[in-house]
Amino acid sequence: MASNYDLQEQEQIALIKHFWNRWGTLISSVALAIVLAVAAYNGWNYWKTQQAGKAAELFDQVALATQQNQSGALAQSLEVLQSSFPSTAQASQASLLAGKYWVDQQDWPAAEKALDWVQRNSQDEGFKALAVLRKAAVHMQQKQWDAALAALDGYNFPYEYRALRDDRRGDILQEQGKTQEAIAAYQAAFAGLDAFTPYRSVVEAKLSALGQSPAKAG
Repeated sequence: MASNYDLQEQEQIALIKHFWNRWGTLISSVALAIVLAVAAYNGWNYWKTQQAGKAAELFDQVALATQQNQSGALAQSLEVLQSSFPSTAQASQASLLAGKYWVDQQDWPAAEKALDWVQRNSQDEGFKALAVLRKAAVHMQQKQWDAALAALDGYNFPYEYRALRDDRRGDILQEQGKTQEAIAAYQAAFAGLDAFTPYRSVVEAKLSALGQSPAKAG
């Protein structure tokens, strides 16, 4: 028997061989690239999970140190978290928490340092905005009004935080005795807050204390 295949089967085999000779290398390369990409993606996810887990442990240490009033342990854990896992959310959250702790302790340099770190390094614009707002408050508590305004002016706030920025600006301007400018800032804050936001009533009270009605804002 000349062949175990009929003519049609031989033609199909020849066609497959021709196709593979022409495209086989490319197909193999693409398949290998896909396999490597999947492996890299899985490896990246595993690495991120590991990073987040370690960062979470350090965050818990920071939180515990604030609760137990252990300033030295707090500083040590925070430094490791910031240096080893700077891109994690936990690093920003821990820095904000540490900043609040040091404000309560009236350790202004330490508080400002923690908040500055968030503004420089956080991957989240919301965390950055909170850090700037709190840094302005730190300056306010030290009656450093110009520095407080400079902190607000030095950051381009996301839209969602601009009303809070304007409210904080109003507080600073009022402390400086710049009543009309404070009113304008409060009006902008009131207009920027959603009608269902509870804090809107706080801004309204500030305007009322200055003899203004929010209805006249704008």
